[in-house]
Amino acid sequence: MESRTSKGLIKEDQNHTPMQGAAATAEPAGNTSLIVADILPEGKENAVSSEALCNFLGFGSVRELQKQIARERAAGAVILSTCQDDGGYFLPGNDQEVKEFIRTLESRGKKTLLALRSARKLLRRQEVSASAGENECQEI
Repeated sequence: MESRTSKGLIKEDQNHTPMQGAAATAEPAGNTSLIVADILPEGKENAVSSEALCNFLGFGSVRELQKQIARERAAGAVILSTCQDDGGYFLPGNDQEVKEFIRTLESRGKKTLLALRSARKLLRRQEVSASAGENECQEI
């Protein structure tokens, strides 16, 4: 049986004590189950903030939550996120939300690759300059 919390998270009735529940989420890094995807609501309008997820699941930091979400996505979970309207994570409610998420990631990826390209150019210029300087020193 499931119910929803005030934040829209799915709360399932489970046969364990509160202490066992806390232990199950205290160290999410070793947990390969889909603990985030299992509690997220569907639809962008129901997106849950990182802070609310951390509190609900017992993560010590937003970074720990993000690592768990990355693991779940790598395992095949489709967890969407948005930065609009205070942002948050959610499960797809329709195909349009998935398409929008894909466009966002593609755009972010392109910008990341451009930044990577310029950083590599700078490094090559510095390496060429440094090796030219070494050659000058050897000739003296």
